[in-house]
Amino acid sequence: MTTAGIQWSAAAHVHYSTGTDIDGIAVADAAGITTDEISGADKLSTEISIIAVEDNTGAIDGDVIIDVLRSDNDEDSEGWSNSTDENMQFRFTPTQNDTERFSFTLYHDTISDFKLYIYNDAGQELAITVNQRQSTLVSA
Repeated sequence: MTTAGIQWSAAAHVHYSTGTDIDGIAVADAAGITTDEISGADKLSTEISIIAVEDNTGAIDGDVIIDVLRSDNDEDSEGWSNSTDENMQFRFTPTQNDTERFSFTLYHDTISDFKLYIYNDAGQELAITVNQRQSTLVSA
């Protein structure tokens, strides 16, 4: 294994933990939903997987937009950046009468604690599920 300047323990390994915050919640067109806080404390990374299901109610004419809301100095009154701030942003286009999966990974040297604001601009109601998997480096 390449060390890249890091002295790895011979017994080091990565531990994964998983969770689901939003599970199949219907989100209307032109509406959004916010996850609970996802903590990056003592984590290497968090992989986010978003599943959007459209049940053939009509044509898709837009995207699902995901804002990563930070807990930092650029905060609203609740202590979090809001969806109008300059956040990391991801987007994908769902498919009519189908299930679309979209995933990305956040590394915690870039961002620590965060929430996700998921905005449905697809033109149709979608059932949204958000899963997460976090990695931690464990050393003996």
